[in-house]
Amino acid sequence: MAKINDLVNLILQIQGVMNYIFVREDGHTMSHNFEDIGTLPSIITFSGLNCEIIKPAMGVSSLKYLSYSRANNEKLLIFPLGKYFLGISQQPEGYTPDIVAQIEGIIDSITSKKQRNN
Repeated sequence: MAKINDLVNLILQIQGVMNYIFVREDGHTMSHNFEDIGTLPSIITFSGLNCEIIKPAMGVSSLKYLSYSRANNEKLLIFPLGKYFLGISQQPEGYTPDIVAQIEGIIDSITSKKQRNN
């Protein structure tokens, strides 16, 4: 759980990030800071798993993230992380390319540290 906390603490420092949810591919919520997650774990899991199915049909080899835009201009960003999915609620005024670049940088740094330690 310490690695999840490290990841979350860094991500919550990014300007434009409101909330996060970390979900296993079986739909189990590992950690979140939403007031009420409701059906969010199921939505994130369903979306993430279906992207894995859609990739070959679209002829793409990887999925960096998936983005949903909400009626209030907030965005829900979903990042696949192996057997997990990270969901990010983005503020309406947040600039998605900057937020995504920073999150990818954090994920890459944590992933490369893990690979060096193995």
